[in-house]
Amino acid sequence: MKPVLYFPSDEFAAGKSIDIDIAADYLELSALFSRESQSFSEDIVNALELAADAEYDDVEDEVKNREEVAAGAVARMASRKRALATSYPFDIDDNGDVIFYTGEKTDLGHTAYLVSLILSNLKGVSPLLVGSDVHPTEEEVSRLRRYFQYLATAAIAAEVGGPAWSFGFPRPDGTGFLPKLCEIWVSLRDGYVGADPSAPADPKDDKIDIFAWREQKDGLPGFLLLAAQVATGRDWKEKSLKSHVGGVFQQRWFSRRAPVTAMVAYHVIPFARPDEKFRDDVLMLGNVLHRLRVPFRVREATSLVSNGVEVEAFELLDHASEWIHSYVTRTRPT
Repeated sequence: MKPVLYFPSDEFAAGKSIDIDIAADYLELSALFSRESQSFSEDIVNALELAADAEYDDVEDEVKNREEVAAGAVARMASRKRALATSYPFDIDDNGDVIFYTGEKTDLGHTAYLVSLILSNLKGVSPLLVGSDVHPTEEEVSRLRRYFQYLATAAIAAEVGGPAWSFGFPRPDGTGFLPKLCEIWVSLRDGYVGADPSAPADPKDDKIDIFAWREQKDGLPGFLLLAAQVATGRDWKEKSLKSHVGGVFQQRWFSRRAPVTAMVAYHVIPFARPDEKFRDDVLMLGNVLHRLRVPFRVREATSLVSNGVEVEAFELLDHASEWIHSYVTRTRPT
């Protein structure tokens, strides 16, 4: 048995510019929440057939369009598997007919992918889970976003190959803004933390959710320093850090002596982005870690932590794995 998910058939009418990632997500979610852990590419053909109201020149064109959407979804999933390798928690049979959920509870890469997949399809972002029994509650959505913050911290640590701090509010260690910034700069040692009198009175995190760096052993400035925004809502592309870390943040919070090391802006999102649109994403936001990058990097962070590199909140990721497994199991039909 499979859950009843909504497939937006009207968005896949012939002649429309379609989002094939939505179709691929539909097959993945169908397999994830299925009691048999599988879905079928034919599910898309059937959904389009049931909702058919587009005008086609003939029946042959109508059938061809349905099959092309299904084939495109399978091809997109295959490209995800190539990008993520064993961090991808799904598989496809040789004919592209059957999709299998193969995720392992203890695999943090799989956890990162599943958290991203569900966040990408919350109501207000995607129609797939709207009205279904498997859509998370408000408390579960809050939990998923918190887990994604910790997964993003691990991914950014692996991206830079060094320590990372989860700076986004509320912080996992419960510290205030300036105390946490001071704690981080004890390690970085480039500039002196001190709020300018004109700085916001209640900054929470002042747009930066993660700091990470690649240490230079000489203790001098001029190292690789990443500042990341974690964005999981529909407005994710409106939250660019590029100008903010180009001087605004430093002038607000380092009034005694500003850092000379440049911050590299990163954006971490749970969404799968069309290849043809990704260049503009990077142009607007800086470097972007999305669903086809985060799981792979989270897996790499495991090796960093094993070698003694500090990645804040990494110890909480096992809880994320346990929870997502419990959530999926609970929402499957009996």
